Amino acid sequence: MRRPYFALLALRTEVEKLPTNGGKSESFMLSRIVAAAIAVVVATVCVRLGFWQLDRHAQRVSRNAFIEERLAGVPVDAARGVDADSFEFRRVQARGVFDFSREVIEQGRMVNGVPAVYVVTPLVTETGRTILVERGYAFSPDARGVDIGALRERDSTVVEGVFLRLDGGTLPSDLSWPLYVRRADPAVLQPLFPEALEPLVLRRTVMPPDAPRGLAPAPLPNRSRGPHLSYAVQWFFFATIAVVGPLVASGAFRRRRRGPGDLRSDASDLSPGGATESESTG
Repeated sequence: MRRPYFALLALRTEVEKLPTNGGKSESFMLSRIVAAAIAVVVATVCVRLGFWQLDRHAQRVSRNAFIEERLAGVPVDAARGVDADSFEFRRVQARGVFDFSREVIEQGRMVNGVPAVYVVTPLVTETGRTILVERGYAFSPDARGVDIGALRERDSTVVEGVFLRLDGGTLPSDLSWPLYVRRADPAVLQPLFPEALEPLVLRRTVMPPDAPRGLAPAPLPNRSRGPHLSYAVQWFFFATIAVVGPLVASGAFRRRRRGPGDLRSDASDLSPGGATESESTG
């Protein structure tokens, strides 16, 4: 595909070859050049955006395949520590004791279009390591307030879930427990814990039989392909309109400029009696 500069240069060369009939014709030609330049620029931008969306689509498909492969793998053992790169999206069983005195509430969540909160509780494992566990979500009218006491469960437990990376959290101004945050980022919450936190958060996917009512397992990250492919088609469609639209409009404008005399002249040229100059001299 030629660059816009060479396309405009070729267009200008062809226009310069056309005869001009005074200032009106020159003005008309100039307006056509400007319209063509705008059309080329708009079409180029739309095509680039279309390929960008195709690239986003390919990235998402690759990411989903990576997640599915990790989820289908053998569960990992977190007793000896958690490696963020190799354990992300891995299934795990962790045995330990919940510390309900230092719970974290992830506020501002939406589950199936309903405001909710995620309840995060530290799990002290048998080897003394601490993992932040998203025990589940609870519906909340304001996506913040929740009766945390009603969501307690037996402290000694085995957690089945998936390790996730929750980056980008911040500490709130109120550091009293339970802590209300947007994302339970272990790296951000580390200063509030005397022991070292594992770098990944364990999202529980299987609820125990004695789980409290009102608490359900939080959904795993969305693995759909997203709208990128349809967006790419739209951008390519806009590029086509940017190129074809001015051509159609220019043809319609030229037909409107032709007067009745021009139409009668064309009709006489096409009639049986209307011989051309070459025919009459033959």
